[in-house]
Amino acid sequence: MDINKRVYNHRPGECRKVEGPEQGSEDFEVIDDRKIAFISSGVVYLPKEPSDVTWKGEIYLYDLTKRSYKAELIPVLNLDDEEGFFPHGLSHWILNDGTIRLFVVVHSKTFQHSIVILDYDEKKKQLNHVKTIKDDKFIRPNDIIATGENSFLVSNDGGAQTELGNIWEIFSGFYKGGVVYFDGKKSTYLLENNVANGIILSRNMKTLFVSHINQETIGVYSWDQTNVAINKISEIETLTGCDNFYIDHGNHLWTGCHPVMKDVVAHFGNRSDASLYGPSQVLRITFSNDFKKAEMVEVLADDGRLVCASTIAFPFDDGKQILVGTVGRHPVHCDVNLKFDFY
Repeated sequence: MDINKRVYNHRPGECRKVEGPEQGSEDFEVIDDRKIAFISSGVVYLPKEPSDVTWKGEIYLYDLTKRSYKAELIPVLNLDDEEGFFPHGLSHWILNDGTIRLFVVVHSKTFQHSIVILDYDEKKKQLNHVKTIKDDKFIRPNDIIATGENSFLVSNDGGAQTELGNIWEIFSGFYKGGVVYFDGKKSTYLLENNVANGIILSRNMKTLFVSHINQETIGVYSWDQTNVAINKISEIETLTGCDNFYIDHGNHLWTGCHPVMKDVVAHFGNRSDASLYGPSQVLRITFSNDFKKAEMVEVLADDGRLVCASTIAFPFDDGKQILVGTVGRHPVHCDVNLKFDFY
């Protein structure tokens, strides 16, 4: 829980809060060739009572070609959301006709789980509901990776459905999470009895990266979609709780991390209390060719007053800017006045 850790503030350049997603910016999904990013906001996680959830879940769009510092709310149509639509992890697939298909991990006020598939209408700037998928292996889904028009990998960050049960799971070490593959019809466990938070595939779709957040490590696995199998290559110690991932065109892995976990847990348990905030850390990780070693650069660190409980970050504008997501507060847009080639 990082009881004896402290964070010292440093930023890569000028940073500003992004207007719009006031209830968090837990995950981003970047559409590189369109120069846009979707933002999930309002995640629900282990609520004590459904009545405690007083906010709406929403999806926003951020235009990466402008310095507007404002995200645009995107309506979700034709969705039966009686139980509530509270998005968490995001991924996408480009259909044959060029349509962006968005895959969304969704929770309800009663902490029921599903994967919602939405198609984006670029002209009308709206998301149209395609289907909702529920499965008994989606026990506590967190992040998702699209692998086809109807297939995906999904991470479970645990098994407990209550805050007390989650505390027991953390301190006992008997984790019930892992990684599941859904081929469009059936689900298959790839990794069980573990903690899988953020997940991402390399750009060539051959290597899977998994945040084992409670162990403060990143697991690296080979991925064989044809035979539906993963094999462990390595496990890299980060000494911080990394959340979600982005891989840039240079194959560097970017992640938002929680360097002081106890403060993040306190903040997440009472997001409306402005006096509670979680420190943040943005890392840029470069792996060796065999994925056995990694060089890490800390791009940003914040005590939580500006960037509260960072979850994800990605560079854009040829690396001159980054966008940083948070669990329950505004995203932050920063200039980058750094050079990363040290040697």
